[in-house]
Amino acid sequence: MSGLSIYNVKYYLDIKTFYRIHAYMLLPKKILMKLTKLFTVLFITLCSCTIVLTSCSEKKSAIPALLERKKSVGSEEEKAHIDSFYNKAVAALQKNPDDLQQYINLASVYINEGRITGNNSYYDNVAMLMLNKVTESKTGNKDITFQALNIKSAILLNVHQFKDALEVAKQGVAINTFNAGIYGALVDANVEMGNYDAAVKACDQMIAIRPDLRSYSRASYMRQIYGQNTGAIEAMKMAVESGQPGSENTEWARTTLGDLYLGIGKLDSASYEYRNSLTYRPDYPFAMIGLARVEKAKKNYDAAIEQTKNTIKIRSEVAFVSLLGDLYALKGDATKAKETRADMIELLNEAQKEEKEDALVKHNANRELANAYLSANKIDEALKYANNDLAMRPDNIDANELAAWIYYLKNDNTNAKLHADKMMLTNCKNAEKLYKAGVIYAAAGENEKGQKLIAEAMATSPYVDQEVINHTKQAVALNK
Repeated sequence: MSGLSIYNVKYYLDIKTFYRIHAYMLLPKKILMKLTKLFTVLFITLCSCTIVLTSCSEKKSAIPALLERKKSVGSEEEKAHIDSFYNKAVAALQKNPDDLQQYINLASVYINEGRITGNNSYYDNVAMLMLNKVTESKTGNKDITFQALNIKSAILLNVHQFKDALEVAKQGVAINTFNAGIYGALVDANVEMGNYDAAVKACDQMIAIRPDLRSYSRASYMRQIYGQNTGAIEAMKMAVESGQPGSENTEWARTTLGDLYLGIGKLDSASYEYRNSLTYRPDYPFAMIGLARVEKAKKNYDAAIEQTKNTIKIRSEVAFVSLLGDLYALKGDATKAKETRADMIELLNEAQKEEKEDALVKHNANRELANAYLSANKIDEALKYANNDLAMRPDNIDANELAAWIYYLKNDNTNAKLHADKMMLTNCKNAEKLYKAGVIYAAAGENEKGQKLIAEAMATSPYVDQEVINHTKQAVALNK
């Protein structure tokens, strides 16, 4: 769902893109291009930086290194714990390169570090490299193979390869039906593929096996999908309460709780959760961007822009830079809005082109590109990528929402209504979804139904995205 996916809608960029997005806000383009070339060399050097281990039989294997990270992304204690876990796994492999459990441990370290730092392009690939050593080994048992499949499914979800993630999760649950984590992957993958009944069943099984932060947060998401906003908030509160304050997982749950409050127009409650998260985990980017969205809802655009810029300095994500472009547009600074959006498209396209052909996992950026082109008002290009996304998951309500809205903006009310019907199948009570559906139905000739949905949207939250409202006005004016 927009703004609230199970994986926090973490649309990670590769490391090169990460620094370039930060840089373009601060430096002239000529200087930026020189730095980009320099960074490319550094990036290649980092990726090739490995610890080479030699076994007693003189057999060599390479263990990818942990990348340097900004101090602001986590505490020194947390970093020390991760380094210790990593070093223990490396030491164990130095003694016994055939210790498959250590490859599992390393993959877990890489995934966790990627989640914290946002450097997922690197960490997803090196984690998959470790996992392949397990699944391709002839000495592994079912338990170790299951662990590898469990983590592989998480990586595939991270890079939005949802169909593959579902298949891998199914392979995992066929080996072990008593592990809560693999049911979590089934929930996530089935949601993304639009198999909502299957996702509910997997979620129920997950909670029955292990009621904790991971299962409660998924229960919250399922309730939100089915229009139970109050129930979603209660479940996410349980997720927060079951976690360790300050850990990334707990603060993700806390900021997601803030997002849920923001979604129903409770700005004070949302702000409280974001600020509370920052007391436990200073400079946590998802709490910081939450505060920016609160300021946006209040139409305090200067404050929202400043907060968004500060967030991007810590961690650049597509969604954050996209928000910055929207804020410039809402403020009336058309030049900066256009520049930011154009740069965003260029960076996304370059990131896709620069992915190595032999990469073990590749990020599916169709949805990000569709949204980027949509924000730049390049409707035909937006539709192309939206349809690419829809081709993989034709029953997903978010994919149908995006397609429906683009068709509406193209004045293709027949196709807009077709996808609006699909996006409303679960009776989700997200204010923006309701508003868009209402506008689409009204344009398609079902005015009474449309007006009812628009009224329901405003009753759910009076802070429907002003950019959506502005797009509606523009479409109406163009199509008169």
